[in-house]
Amino acid sequence: MAENPVYRTGFGLLVITCAAASYYSRESAAPDSKAINMRRNSAGSNGKQEDELNNETEELPSPVSAEKEAALYEGFKRNYLLVYSLVMMADWLQGPSTYPLYKFYGYELSDIAILFVVGFLSSAIFGTLIGSFADRAGRKLACLMFCVIYSASCLTKLSSDFSVLLIGRLLGGVSTSLLFSVFESWMVSEHLSRGFREALLSDTFSWSTFLNGLVAIMSGILANFLSEQFGFVAPFMGSMAFLIVAGVVVQGTWRENYGSDKPSSGGGSSIRDAARAIWQDPAILAVGVMQCFFESAMYTFVFLWSPVLEHASASGNIPFGVVFAAFMVSIMIGSVIFKVLLRGGAKHEDIAFGTFGLATLALLIPVFATDELTIFVSFNLFELCCGLYFPTLGTLRSKLVPEATRSTIMNVFRVPLNLIVVVALLKVDALKSSTLFAICASLVGVSMAFANRLRSRVHNRPAKHVPVAHADNGH
Repeated sequence: MAENPVYRTGFGLLVITCAAASYYSRESAAPDSKAINMRRNSAGSNGKQEDELNNETEELPSPVSAEKEAALYEGFKRNYLLVYSLVMMADWLQGPSTYPLYKFYGYELSDIAILFVVGFLSSAIFGTLIGSFADRAGRKLACLMFCVIYSASCLTKLSSDFSVLLIGRLLGGVSTSLLFSVFESWMVSEHLSRGFREALLSDTFSWSTFLNGLVAIMSGILANFLSEQFGFVAPFMGSMAFLIVAGVVVQGTWRENYGSDKPSSGGGSSIRDAARAIWQDPAILAVGVMQCFFESAMYTFVFLWSPVLEHASASGNIPFGVVFAAFMVSIMIGSVIFKVLLRGGAKHEDIAFGTFGLATLALLIPVFATDELTIFVSFNLFELCCGLYFPTLGTLRSKLVPEATRSTIMNVFRVPLNLIVVVALLKVDALKSSTLFAICASLVGVSMAFANRLRSRVHNRPAKHVPVAHADNGH
């Protein structure tokens, strides 16, 4: 039977929506440096504008001029986003290619499940140690290590031996821990050390999420081309090429930064400091729990969406490539909405609360719905929430997680995350999909509860009054 036209039609509508939202986002861009300086100059003579300026104090560039800061920041952002796009391209090339390669080598579903579980367990076991190492030995070094270790993982795919593939999954788990912690930690530390405004971090995180969706679509096309032309292992060799280029750019253009002013030799001090910070600061705990439970649901969703759509389809003919591309465009739309919300004055804590609430609803729909269109819409709604989630949580982490143990704390919360995903993966055949979606919705509901606690704490905090003269210092 022919495939349901809802998928290609939906993809087309999402592309149009993304283009329109991106255009609107550019048109409603935040005030430029000249406007900021004009507000600053006029504030001194207009008492009525003083409160407005005080509310925007963290938006004002200091100590350099707005024009100079904008130029320096754009160069820094483009350099980071280049590296980020390269490493994400390398990761996305491997993602959809791993299962087909294992099938090509003749392994059964049970064997493939073991390989995937080993990868998640590796990330859970070594993640905290990796984060502590990065904070003490240097984030740039850890980024270079990621390129080397992930390349080694790619090389193991040349062998069909199960033990070699297991080693590859072990290396892949370590690489995943590095990918989702040390690059962000390096960027945040470097951003702040260069004196850029903290408010600009949201812009970098938003662009990272947008480009991640775009790169994912491009990598799917490239992976399919490489597989058809050169075989199932070719995408992994292509991934190595992107990793090498990323490593060269990092080595040539990045400077080293640490969790403290200089490298530390205290073996477990970073882990102890991270545990102490989590225990003593409810805000850090809240951000960590939000990350852990939402991403647990997100990774479980990755295993669920394909069979659920197949079961709901009347024809059983699902264009998985088109569906995946639609999901990525939804993520891009979410990142654009994040920008628009910020420019409208929304706080990150409020965006997080709303995102988790909407994601909970999106995951509850497949618990009750059975028709193809409703499920497809709910899945794209959840992906849109992912597009909102990444820049929101990234910014909250940059504000609340201490610099000295940033990588360590980020990986501490990836331990329960990976364990939850392992349990879900092992139970994916034993439980109904509706039950698994209900569990995922509950996990995101917990994230929403902690987001509400963080939100209440921010809204109940007394407002600070910053004198205009202090905000003008250096101008």
